[in-house]
Amino acid sequence: SGHDVVAVVRTASARSPECLHIATTEVIGDVSDVELMNAVMPGLESVVHLAAIPAPTGHTARELLTANSITTMTVLEAAATHGVKSVVMASSISILGMAWCEQLMSPLYLPVDEAHPLRPTEGYGLSKECDEASARMATRRWGLPILAMRFPFTGTSEMIDARRRDPEQALVVAKELWAYLEVRDAARAVELAVVAMTEGGLGGYSVLNVIADDVLLDQPLRELMREWHPNVPFAADDHIFGGAYDVAEARELIGFDAEYLLHDRI
Repeated sequence: SGHDVVAVVRTASARSPECLHIATTEVIGDVSDVELMNAVMPGLESVVHLAAIPAPTGHTARELLTANSITTMTVLEAAATHGVKSVVMASSISILGMAWCEQLMSPLYLPVDEAHPLRPTEGYGLSKECDEASARMATRRWGLPILAMRFPFTGTSEMIDARRRDPEQALVVAKELWAYLEVRDAARAVELAVVAMTEGGLGGYSVLNVIADDVLLDQPLRELMREWHPNVPFAADDHIFGGAYDVAEARELIGFDAEYLLHDRI
């Protein structure tokens, strides 16, 4: 979209016709490296922080907290030190505690909004709660505008469709309340957030559900809830055909609505 992008990645991006656009500048390194972050930040207008271990499988809670939460604080402190105007960072619906719980955990109500209680049951969800707490502190301490995006399962259309068709994923997607986001929607949401903070005057700390207003399966949400989470009250009787998460804040603050949906709302 015309932005100059400095990407910090652990290994060089593949130069292939199938690859997404390569950044203007690519720095090879680890964002947990304090010296590297202080070297990269000067002159940057905004930071998009997506680096993390993305799931708890195969990692201890300590490893997840170290890799995710300490790294997030490294990024935020370096950004504040060097006058970055805004940070967009990845949070996750795993912060709610349902996605990686060993048993089926139900939400307390529907639709699930950003004020829903956080009940992490493992180290990854806890690391995201720590990330959001760190962001709130950074805004209070340094006046750094930060927007945390709670992403669901995010991938290409092909990945989402494969997940939808896999019967072995039935319990997994029920834990996540059948949420998904196409990667192009995720990228557009990030850009909208950056623009809203650097040009639109959005300041302070915000957290948003950035999720397709849809469900992964072909049944309506109310039917799926009756089957898997029968005791959960709906906050509104008319919330039947969309997704299980309230996405009104994302629409209001940054003008985001997911476009790549499995089901036509009309």
